[in-house]
Amino acid sequence: MLRKLTVAMLVVGLCLMGITPVLAQKEWIPGAKVYSTLAEYEKLTGKKIEKFHEAPMLRVKVAAGELPPVEKRLPEEPLVIEPIEEIGQYGGRITGTALGPTTWNDTAQPRLEFSLTVNNKVTEVLPNIAKGYDFSEDKKTLTLYLRKGMKWSDGHPFTADDYLFWYEDVLLNDELTPVKPRAWSPGGELMKMEKVDDYTIRLHFAQPYPVILNYIAYFGSRQESFFHPKHYLKRWHIKYNPKANELAKEEGYDYWWQAFNFHKITGPQQQDTNLPMVRPFILKKRTPTQKIFERNPYYWKIDTEGNQLPYLDELVCDIVESAEITTLKAIAGEISYAGMDIALKDYPLFKKNEEKGGYRTLLYKYLRGSVCAFAFNQTHKDPVLRKIFQDVRFRQAMSLAINRDEINNILYFGKAIPCQATVHPTCSYYKEEWSKAYAQYDPERANKLLDEIGLKWDKKHQYRLRPDGKSLAVTIEFWPGEGPKTKICELVKGYWEKVGVKVSLKPEERSFNAMRRNANEVDVNVWHVDRTSELRAYIPWTSKFFNFKSELGQGVLWQDWYDTGGKAGEEPPEKIKRMYKLLDEWTTTTSEEEYRRLAQELFDFYAENLFIIGTVGMAPKVIVVKNNLRNVPEKAYFDADNTFWNTLGIAQWFLKK
Repeated sequence: MLRKLTVAMLVVGLCLMGITPVLAQKEWIPGAKVYSTLAEYEKLTGKKIEKFHEAPMLRVKVAAGELPPVEKRLPEEPLVIEPIEEIGQYGGRITGTALGPTTWNDTAQPRLEFSLTVNNKVTEVLPNIAKGYDFSEDKKTLTLYLRKGMKWSDGHPFTADDYLFWYEDVLLNDELTPVKPRAWSPGGELMKMEKVDDYTIRLHFAQPYPVILNYIAYFGSRQESFFHPKHYLKRWHIKYNPKANELAKEEGYDYWWQAFNFHKITGPQQQDTNLPMVRPFILKKRTPTQKIFERNPYYWKIDTEGNQLPYLDELVCDIVESAEITTLKAIAGEISYAGMDIALKDYPLFKKNEEKGGYRTLLYKYLRGSVCAFAFNQTHKDPVLRKIFQDVRFRQAMSLAINRDEINNILYFGKAIPCQATVHPTCSYYKEEWSKAYAQYDPERANKLLDEIGLKWDKKHQYRLRPDGKSLAVTIEFWPGEGPKTKICELVKGYWEKVGVKVSLKPEERSFNAMRRNANEVDVNVWHVDRTSELRAYIPWTSKFFNFKSELGQGVLWQDWYDTGGKAGEEPPEKIKRMYKLLDEWTTTTSEEEYRRLAQELFDFYAENLFIIGTVGMAPKVIVVKNNLRNVPEKAYFDADNTFWNTLGIAQWFLKK
């Protein structure tokens, strides 16, 4: 039976046991509701939407014969949004910033569209591209129901064929996907995708796979990861165009698959401005300093008065060199909103300049278990450092040397929680002891552990020595975005040097940091620990905890070994193999009791081994929004778990005149 997603409550018991809640509309954003289809809206509210409306800029194009009327651009079953404050007004442009041309940012995150999505609290699965789903009792078959009549931004029909194109011609193609993602291969067997009809697809797994529903309501089901515009991209695919290699060479590539990979990109790295999309705003112009996105004329969401969304005409991204520039632009009123790259330490500055800048300062809530965390490379190329880093006593000592209360007071006004990196307390299996594991400030105990390992001091008692007689020195590499990572790293450098470890700091551009991390070149890498809510911590390949090749990179060679079934990377020690085995069991069990037992065993193991060392977590998140930019909630959660701005409904934001 088709399960309406506005009522699909993805608490663990419902996900694992297949219980269907009672039909009712659900809150998507604080103050806003979402209805899977027009028919559902009318049934639940008793109200009728008799006529559709469109933006003035689109009416001009309709009158000129450049576009069909709005009734023919919308799907037969549009998704209906009840706005946060009020029905919006059409028109205008808003501006955000990005720390570089390829970095995820305040303008990239809100434009994302997943096949399913979640509410802002990350507690429920909601409709999105798919109007509904059905998950079999044995959790081996997941069916997605698409929207009849939905279209790409160029007006071409959006159907099951676009999903099947991704599956048959990208995922199964060995040149485009030489290593099949573990996410789609529970038990080592790649899933199968079936086209039931033009608006229904079915995923078949060889064993129970309850975790996949969480992934479908996240990055696993966006364009580029789960579907593609077949009608557009097939010209660069050798199966559909025998001359694809010739076309690729004309564009400067050696092979067809290189050109295909260029044209398919949808994230901040996107270059092809002709790529059709299903997002509210589509890329129209890109320069080294700016990106301009324009409303999608075929967008498939409406408000409760039948107005096609989005309300805004344009979204602009200014590319800046640093978070400090974003802060200066915000207080000067030069940008419309900011969040990802501004810091709580500047809250007094934002409040002081509100009237002058014409904005309001909000405090959202982070879900992340640590705003800044440190990972020692367990597969380091230097055998001496590798042995030191793999000694759990060393990692425990480094954690005990950190003064988390001082970090909290200096950078978060005492409003964060000094803690170890672990899952959010709302998780059903959470243990308080995990957040306290080696999180006390105890430099005396840290020194004793380092002495116990045999890391002696030099003659001047300035730094400790490695077993080979060299000074024990490490480099902390980090991307300075999303929070005050630079300042925290400076503080941690001081803490660690007090116990004899020489530290160098190396801030890096995000893609360069990723390249070094994935090449196994780093000593210590830094990132925040997000995806700690129940739904996100359960997805191991996106988790910071159990994906050792995540942005923290605590053991990339071990992860390569696991991801490829031993064909690449380096075989890990037995305790890591056991961790991976428990992960496989956790993501495939259909027993609620086993789910909690396995989760606790995994995080018990993690708390003792400290592969990630946390600082402070669950901090307030400062947000700046222009006063005339409305339908933005005053209170909300803001993190990677809900894809930051993505569950805050940019399609229903508007500029009040």
